[in-house]
Amino acid sequence: MKSLTGILSLFMLLVVGSTTSEAVSFRFKFKVNSSGPSIYACNAGLRHVPKNGRVCYFKGTTNSCTPNTCADGTVCDTQCLCAGANGGTYLMDYFKLKAADWVDNGVLSTPVQMDAVRSLGNQQFAQQFDDTTAWNKSINELQFNLGSELYGAEYFVDICYRGPQIEYFRDNVAANFSLLAETGITDFLATAPNPGDNSRDGLIIPGLVDGKKYSELAGLKVQAFTVCDVQGEGGLQNATNGSDQYNTSQNEANFSLGGNQFPVWGTDRFFSSSQQSYATNEMTLINSWITSNSSHTPRFCKVRYIFSETNQSSSLPLFRKWQRHGAEVCTTTAIEEATP
Repeated sequence: MKSLTGILSLFMLLVVGSTTSEAVSFRFKFKVNSSGPSIYACNAGLRHVPKNGRVCYFKGTTNSCTPNTCADGTVCDTQCLCAGANGGTYLMDYFKLKAADWVDNGVLSTPVQMDAVRSLGNQQFAQQFDDTTAWNKSINELQFNLGSELYGAEYFVDICYRGPQIEYFRDNVAANFSLLAETGITDFLATAPNPGDNSRDGLIIPGLVDGKKYSELAGLKVQAFTVCDVQGEGGLQNATNGSDQYNTSQNEANFSLGGNQFPVWGTDRFFSSSQQSYATNEMTLINSWITSNSSHTPRFCKVRYIFSETNQSSSLPLFRKWQRHGAEVCTTTAIEEATP
């Protein structure tokens, strides 16, 4: 009996010992930083520089006639059609849009109709937002309405890009970011009010007025400009702002404008295309690398597409057709990491 008690005591010691012994353990944790790009239409502008001198043609031609009032003793040409001398060539142009505050990817916003912005007939573009405010706005619908007597309006749309808030430069990680700016056009003749950008109700496509498209009648040309603020250059070298904070729109992507109010330079990267006519319905304007195998990745970029009705700038400016005509103008902008 004593030996059985001893065996049980030894067994209990072994069991207790096995439950109180401690094995080797190790805890490890880490952080994942996530930030993707955002791209959106952020601003629009319009101008119509007045034509120097009065434009008068014999009706149905481009032969000049005299704008005299037929007072006694003056030459009085019949069938003489003249553009207005007090702003008729430019004052009736305006644009309107629906916009909202910028929201992050995957979040719905409610755009509101903004007040119409008119061309004021000077060298400056009348634009919806100033260049700083525009970064925090998103345009959902845009329409230019051109009622001037002569072709000659110029209008632009800005596409804003926010790059990933990942510290490529601070961590010395090389990447490749490409830039593509394309545009396309579809001319139409309007027969009834159109409800919006995603509808073609009330439009005849392709549309001609007296055998010509809007892009032909207006002599429409397009030019693209891009400015990028990149990591590792300028005053803001990292993904953060000047106070080392994330999630702000502070940036240095600013255009420098020339005398004609077209961009001529920008920091830290600048790209531009030549001014091109719509000889085809779709064309590539810019196809380049922002950075290749470098940690100088884009923080913020802005792409400006400027459209010019050049038939006013010719020696024979054209009167705008009365029939309601126009075009769907499409821009495609891609800023993305790619394989070189």
